[in-house]
Amino acid sequence: MSKIAIMQQLNGNWDNYGRFRDFEVDAIVVDENASYSSSGSLKLLDIPSSPAIEEYKSEIITKSMQTAIEEGQVYQDKQTVVAAMKHFSVMHKFQFRVKRSSHRSYGLVCIGENCKWHFKATSINDSAMFKIRSFNRQHTCSLMDETFIQRKRTAVVVGSMVIPKYYDPKTVYTLKDIQTDMLSEHEVNLSYMQAWRAKEKALQFLRGNPADSYSKLPKYFYILEETYPGSIVKLKKTVNECFLYAFVALCTSTSGWKYCRPVVVVDGTFLKSAYWGLC
Repeated sequence: MSKIAIMQQLNGNWDNYGRFRDFEVDAIVVDENASYSSSGSLKLLDIPSSPAIEEYKSEIITKSMQTAIEEGQVYQDKQTVVAAMKHFSVMHKFQFRVKRSSHRSYGLVCIGENCKWHFKATSINDSAMFKIRSFNRQHTCSLMDETFIQRKRTAVVVGSMVIPKYYDPKTVYTLKDIQTDMLSEHEVNLSYMQAWRAKEKALQFLRGNPADSYSKLPKYFYILEETYPGSIVKLKKTVNECFLYAFVALCTSTSGWKYCRPVVVVDGTFLKSAYWGLC
C-alpha cells in the first residue's frame, strides 16, 4: 500500500519580513486511504532541516544604472546586476569579459592580461535576487581608454543613459548633443556612429521595435471589432505573412455617412519612421 508524507514545520519563528525562519522539518507518514479514525497509528519521522535562509541587511537594488558597486550589495535579479556592471565599465572606461554566467552565478574578469580585477555575484538561496560575493576593483593592467570605445555594448549603456532626453517627443536632442554630453559629463569620446546607435537604442527602449508594433495589429483590430460592433476592419498581408495594408471604418463613421452631403474628400499622411508608406 502506498504511503503519503505530510510535511510539518516546527519550532520556528516569523521575522520582520513575514518569513518563517529557524524551523525544524518533520513528516507524518500516512496510508493513501487513511481516515481520521486511524490517526492514532501515525508515525513521526525526522527529516534533516532545510538550510537556513541567508540573512542580509542590504537594501535591494533595482536600478540598472547603479553608480556605486560594492561587495555585499543585493540586487533584485541577475539582469539588474548585468546592466549595472555594463554601466560601471562605461563610467570607468575599461573592458571586462564574462568568465562564468548561469542562472545562479555571474563572474567577470578584466580583459587585461594577468589583471587582478574581478567580480562575482551569485543568487541568494536559488532565488531571483543576486548578491555580490567578491569584487576586486583594483586594476593591475594598463589599459588605454580607446579600447573601451570598441565595445559593442557601448550603445546599449549610453542609450539607457540618454533615455530621459527623449521622454518628450518635441525635444530635439541630436547626435552631436550625445557626443558633447558624454564627453563633458563622463569623459567618454563617442564616434558619430556610436552616438547614432545609442540614440536608436534609447528610442527602442522607450517605444519598442517598429516591427513588433505591426505584429500587434491583429489584436488591436480584434478589440476594435469587439468594442465597435458593425465596424469594417480589414488586414491585408503578403504571401509571406508580412503586413501590406489595413482598412478601418468605425461604425459611428459609416452610420453617419448617409447624413452627409455628397462631397468626397480624400486625404493621407506619409509614414516617415523605420517603415515608409502612405496612410
